[in-house]
Amino acid sequence: MTHSKVSLSLCAALLSVLLSLNSLARAQDTTATPKVPDLVETAFRYGDFAELERLYAIYGKPGVRSPLTGMERLTHFWMGVGKITDSSLRVTEIYYTQMDAMTSKWATEHPQSVLAQLLYAKSLSAHAWFFRGTGFADTVSPTSWAAFKKYLNLALDQLQRNAALAAKDSSWNRQVLDVGRGLGWNAQRLLPVFESGIAKNPDDDELYFDMQMSLLPKWGGDLETVERFIATVDQRTRDKRGMEMYARLYANLSYQQVKQLLFSSTQVSWPKMKSGFDDLLSRYPHSDHRNRYAYFACMANDREVLQEQIALIGDSFERIFWGSSPERRFDECRAMVKKS
Repeated sequence: MTHSKVSLSLCAALLSVLLSLNSLARAQDTTATPKVPDLVETAFRYGDFAELERLYAIYGKPGVRSPLTGMERLTHFWMGVGKITDSSLRVTEIYYTQMDAMTSKWATEHPQSVLAQLLYAKSLSAHAWFFRGTGFADTVSPTSWAAFKKYLNLALDQLQRNAALAAKDSSWNRQVLDVGRGLGWNAQRLLPVFESGIAKNPDDDELYFDMQMSLLPKWGGDLETVERFIATVDQRTRDKRGMEMYARLYANLSYQQVKQLLFSSTQVSWPKMKSGFDDLLSRYPHSDHRNRYAYFACMANDREVLQEQIALIGDSFERIFWGSSPERRFDECRAMVKKS
């Protein structure tokens, strides 16, 4: 075995040990069929790049969606990667240093692999956000700001070096959007990256949400610009998707920025949003979508839709769709139904 392969094995082993220590408290159902994110996480955890490449060839194709939720399999793939690269893992910097080393070797050993280049950029970006943290800007030390910018710029350099290689891969565009947002790029600089990604893969829904994120007030944008963006996306996607993207983007605006003030602080139309959820559920009648639909029906004071969706949800309550105090909000909405 060459020195390079020995080093790579050690990096993978250390990553696996560190992540396992971080995950000891999580109970795992070994009888369940592994989902795409789980398969990707396992391959990454053990440094099995060949398996990651195989999975990306299957699930990285444009237009491949889950038959249950309609979510793109491409998103599922990167969710699995995110379980390893998440910058909020309870680990020390050595974890990200080892991940950089491992993915750098993959990138060097597989120079024509888009995935290898993207994984290295993803690792560098995660390393940057480890230093930045999730707190307000004034909680970040000058030293951490410098490290944050250093690693984001390294990630950007890695992406730019491989722009031609990724000429048909929209995941490259998503990463550039994320890195550019962290570096403070304005909308004029980010929009061409978004448009190029959509041209590569119109079914990469996460591009829409990444671009929307960059336009939010908390990232230096404003609600008026966000709503113009939603209107543009709605027009582009309506023939194929109905009002689905209108509903999903306004829902995301609520979750990410305006919270419970969606109907008082924006120009959203509940009838259009309702039509969008109906369009989505007509294709993918999954409980995740019903939870979101019920949450916004309650916010819009639409008791008829709320009653119908809560009945259909049954025991499939999913707290992640019900705001900052999910159990309390769900109980309040059920009480609203009982009063009607």
